[in-house]
Amino acid sequence: MNRKAWIDYIKFIAMALVVLCHTPPRYDNAHEVVLVNVGAPVFFFVAGYLFDIARQRGFLAFLRHRARQILVPYTTFFIIFYALWLLVGRRMAGPEEQAIDVFTPLWQYVQGTPDVVLGPFWFLAALFSMQVIYYPIRKYLAGIWPLVVALLLSLSLLIMPDMPWLRYWNLDKACLYMPIYALGNCCRPLVDRFDFERPGLSLLWAVLALLGLGFLVIAPLSIDRAVAYVLAPEAVILVLPLYTAVCKWLERHHGESRVARTVAVTSITYLALQNYLIGVVKILAAKFVGPAVLDGSIILKVTIAMMVMVTLYPLAIAVERYAPWLLGKKSSAL
Repeated sequence: MNRKAWIDYIKFIAMALVVLCHTPPRYDNAHEVVLVNVGAPVFFFVAGYLFDIARQRGFLAFLRHRARQILVPYTTFFIIFYALWLLVGRRMAGPEEQAIDVFTPLWQYVQGTPDVVLGPFWFLAALFSMQVIYYPIRKYLAGIWPLVVALLLSLSLLIMPDMPWLRYWNLDKACLYMPIYALGNCCRPLVDRFDFERPGLSLLWAVLALLGLGFLVIAPLSIDRAVAYVLAPEAVILVLPLYTAVCKWLERHHGESRVARTVAVTSITYLALQNYLIGVVKILAAKFVGPAVLDGSIILKVTIAMMVMVTLYPLAIAVERYAPWLLGKKSSAL
């Protein structure tokens, strides 16, 4: 499949929203819920769009390919940051971090939930689990049926007991967000029509997006949070046509963006490093200005997020060009 610039724009915007979400101050409100749901989960949509069952040479070959692309960076970055955590991270983070047993991150790594050392990599674990589950669904079901099955798996979390094993390799999140992946995959011809070329459809995309965003904003405040959490991916699906149409408009009017392409190609490195860079900013701000400086300022939140995106840019390029093996690649894609 030829590279499409609108996909780069989608991944760039999604990564910027991920960084913004992780930047302090963090809010326990509906606006933060919107950032969470239109950030990282959108990467599932892109991954689904790019997956082509016809090009696969069997499940084992697919599994090896995805293990190299997902489990290799999951492992290499974990080793690096676990070593840093043992050497300096625990002392810098404070008493609560020092109370964590040194073997806890290793156990979390095996479970696919590296919360202590590399929390954002829940996404990689969930993506791997999702693709392993989705492959046989897509192989034996055609048309819209994989999306139907994915929706049923996601909604089953409403009635499924809170089983601890569902947290292994983020199986719960894999099931939760699978409809977004399935939309991108089995509805590719429909996704290709998400643009602003037809005024009637453009109006429909806008209305659907308003409905989806409205649900994300209002639901956590008006219904049970657990129910709102499970229904959020369906709301995100309503936002995706407008999201995609905007990125196709950018492609049509601005062409390919080298910056967007670079962030898209190096998104795993961005995901791995952004929390640590944000942590450095928090430590420096608390030391030289005072901890209260990060409380309550949306402008400061956006400013720090932009600084992190810019600062990570050369670092991500360096990893891609000079250490592609960290990402499970034989050579750089830049």
